[in-house]
Formats: sequence, structure tokens, C-alpha cells
Amino acid sequence: MPPKRKTSQKSDATKSKKQRGEKTELLSLEQMNTLAQEIKNESKFNNFVTLLSQLQLVQNLLTGKEDADAETIGRQIVLIAYERFEVLFNEGMMKGSSKHDEKQRLVINWLTDKYQNFKSAILNLISSRLSYETSLQLDSLEVYLNLVKLESAVAEKQFPKKTYQQLVEVLLNNTISNISPDGSSNNFIVLEFNEIFKSYWDLQFYFFDTLADALSSWKDNLSDKELERVFANFVTIIRSGLKFNSEDLESEPTFVAKDALPSTVYKQNKFKSQFQKCILTILSYPLSTSQSKLMLSILHKRIIPYMSQPQGLMDFLTDSYDLQDDLIIPILSLNSLYELMKSYNLEYPDFYSKLYSLLRPELFYTRYRSRFFRLCDLFLSSTHLSAGLVASFIKRLARLALTSSASGVVIIIPFIYNLLKRHPTCMIMLHNTDGSQVGDPFDNLETNPLNTQAIKSSLWELETLMSHYHPNIATLAKIFGEPFRKPNYNMEDFLDWSYQSLLETEKSRRYKNQAALEFENFEFVLAGNDKEGNCLLEGWCL
Repeated sequence: MPPKRKTSQKSDATKSKKQRGEKTELLSLEQMNTLAQEIKNESKFNNFVTLLSQLQLVQNLLTGKEDADAETIGRQIVLIAYERFEVLFNEGMMKGSSKHDEKQRLVINWLTDKYQNFKSAILNLISSRLSYETSLQLDSLEVYLNLVKLESAVAEKQFPKKTYQQLVEVLLNNTISNISPDGSSNNFIVLEFNEIFKSYWDLQFYFFDTLADALSSWKDNLSDKELERVFANFVTIIRSGLKFNSEDLESEPTFVAKDALPSTVYKQNKFKSQFQKCILTILSYPLSTSQSKLMLSILHKRIIPYMSQPQGLMDFLTDSYDLQDDLIIPILSLNSLYELMKSYNLEYPDFYSKLYSLLRPELFYTRYRSRFFRLCDLFLSSTHLSAGLVASFIKRLARLALTSSASGVVIIIPFIYNLLKRHPTCMIMLHNTDGSQVGDPFDNLETNPLNTQAIKSSLWELETLMSHYHPNIATLAKIFGEPFRKPNYNMEDFLDWSYQSLLETEKSRRYKNQAALEFENFEFVLAGNDKEGNCLLEGWCL
């Protein structure tokens, strides 16, 4: 008899479980709407348990395969649960009070627990690697951000930092991130969040305010591959720019209501301090080469203006600038180094020696060639530079022009012309015709531009360029054989030339007269008539 009673009790428990709606099959949209109406009209809060279990079932189904019906039902569940919790927040059912009796406090505690479970379920959806990119995950992100806004409306002068922090950590450290070739993330959830993030400065303030500790913790506990993924997500979110460069933050839009924000969020010093902690921590991660290039490309515009003490980047930048194996990374670090030297008194004694070492043949085949010459023109513009230093740059460029591509020579010629105009003491290199001099005193292998003996050499390479195979370059080089009456060239007119643009120029060139193909014009291809009119080749004359 006792075993039978146990079986009966087990059977009753199974029936009770089914009556509560804890099923292993998806409910229909009509059944979902019925559950929502019961919560609204009859206060059947236990239906939240069914909704959450159904949401977990949807996630399991979408992890295995593409299922449009499950995705539709999942979106309906998320929307229903959000709308019902929104009503409960507005009715004060999610916040305890001394006016509530014991039974009401128990109900509020139970609802609060289910609300936390709902937030966790949404975060799981956002961070899960499903079988395909679903709109359900985008809806979950939107709903979660609305929950942040909802909680801020209930609290007085308090931003829901904990709720927002959980979202930020999930976005940065999730399993669906893939690193693009440029070092950023192609995670569609992160990209969607970035569209919202870049428009509201309050989200930006609390993003960095809540993240510093997590970044430090991840550095000690995550693998190098996981840290690269965190960095990819981080830089993808911030590279669109921040709002804290505005002088009047109060006029800028905020994500939550402005009366829900405390006065501390308007303090730019606090923002810059937290921002700097995050940046210095993320730069200490083991970054790939592409990620280092990505960070250096945005550092001078997207990072330095928002740091409280940009001098903290000196070690990172000088290490990048001193890198010998890669030409691109030192070039990309030039912008930020210049900013630190100009505005923050960075001293770099070997700056010009390193800049000189970047003048290599492969420089003219990189995508950052134009950026380098813009900055190099700026660095060599000072009239306080020694003639020997400038002469080394002129001679090195002239030597590179002999073996460079046509598009590279187009840059070198006006660049050298401008340097000679700016530093007249180097003009002696054009007029050095000492016939007794044997060989070229210029030491092309010397790494220190002050010791190359370039000022004692001559620019014979420029005369060679006057016979260049490309007519445009030959014509351009002949400027050095004329009096220097021409004003400086505008380098922007030459930096973006390529083989294609050179060919297009030749194709569109108009000639005044017909181009001569021979010394004489013939009426026939193979033969013609002699002076007496006789045919020179029988059968080929008219």
C-alpha cells in the first residue's frame, strides 16, 4: 500500500506540474497571450514561471537549428514579459515599502526574483551563439536597455549601474564575437549596441564607470584569445567617438531621463579618470598586430582628447614607434606621438633618427604612405632643424626615387623641392659639381641622419629622374634645372597619385597635332608608287 500511495503522489505532482504550464513543448501565440491576460487581469504571477521556461526552450531550439516559429514565439515572450513587468513597476509592485504587510512583501520579493531571472534569460540570449543571427537577440538587447530606462524611472536620482554593468560585461565577453581582419568585432549585437551608445553620453559615462574593475579581473583570468575578443568588442564600441567633448553636456540628449541622473555624471574629470583606467588596462592586453594598428589609428582622435593624463600612453607609443619588424605600426604611432610632444611636453631624443629609418623602399607600397608624408612634411617644417639633418632626408628620398614606383616618385619630387625652398642652406647639394670628388660621400647605411655626410654630396639622382621613362615625371623633375622661383608645391595634389591615376591622365591628355608614328606618312601599309607613279609591289597599288 505505501508504494501505491507514493505512485499516486507522484502522479498528482506530474498533473500539478502540467497544470502550472511547465511543458517541454512550445506554446502557441494564442496561449502566450492568454498567459499575459491572466497576469494582467487575474494577477496570476505564477505564469512568469511558464514564460521563463518557454524562453529557455526557445533558446535551446535555436541553438540547434534555424526555427522561424520558435524565434517568433521567443520575441512574443520577451515582449509580453517586459510589458507585464513595466506595469508592475508603475504600480509599485516591484519595490517594497513599510506600508506593505508581510504577505505583500513576500509577493514583491517573489516578483523581484522572477524579474532578475528574466534579465538573466535575456542576457543569455544576447550572449549565446545561436545557429544564425536572429532578430530575437536584437529585440532582447532593445528590451534590456528599456529595462535600464525603466529602473532609472523608478529610482530617484540613481542610474541602475548594476543592471547596465551586467549588459556591458556580456557584450564585451561573449561567445559569439568574431574578430575581423582589421582587429575589430563583427558581432552584430555589439554593432547594434554601438549605434545606440554613440548617441547618449550617460550610457558612455557609466560604460567606463562600471568597466574598469572587470577589465582588470579579465586580464588575470581569461586566455589570450579571449582577451583579444574583449578588446575587439571594446574598440568597436568606442571608435565611433564620444560625446564628452561637448562643453555643455546638459544640452546633449541622454538615454534615461535627466532628472534620474545624479550631479556626478556632469563632472568631466571623473569621466576622464575612469576612461583612462579602462584604456590603460585594455592596452596592457596581449593584442594582435591588426589590433595594435587599429588602436593606433584612432588613438590621437578618439582616445587622447578624453584622457585625464595622456602622458600615460608614452610607453605604449614609444614601444610602437621603436618596433623594427613592422613598418606600419611606427607610421600609425606618429600622429599620437606628435600630439603628446606638441601638447603634453613629451621628450623623444631619437625621434628624427627613427623617422629617418622609416624611409625604406616598402614605404611607397603601403596604404599609409600619404599619412606618413603629411606628417613628415610637418616634422621637417621647422627652420631650427640643422642643415645636415634635412640634407639626409633629402638625399635619402632622392636615392629611393631611383627604384621607387612612378606614383612614389610623384610624391618625392615636390617634397624635395619644398624642403630645399624651406631650407636654403641645403641648396649646395644641387650645385655641388666638384669633379675631383671620387664617389658619393653619402652613407646610405648610416642610421643616424646627422652622420650620413649628405650635405657634402650632390643630388645627381634628380638629374637621372629628368630622363625617367614616364613623361610626367621627367617633366616634373626638370623643375630642379630651372631657377627656384616657383612657390612651394601643395603636397595634397600629389599624395594620392597611383598607377591608375597616372594612366587615366595619359588617356585623357589632348594633343594639339596628330601624334607622329614615323618620319614620313605613307598611303599604303606594304607598298606604294614611286615618283614616276609605277607600282613598287604588284598587286598592292591602286
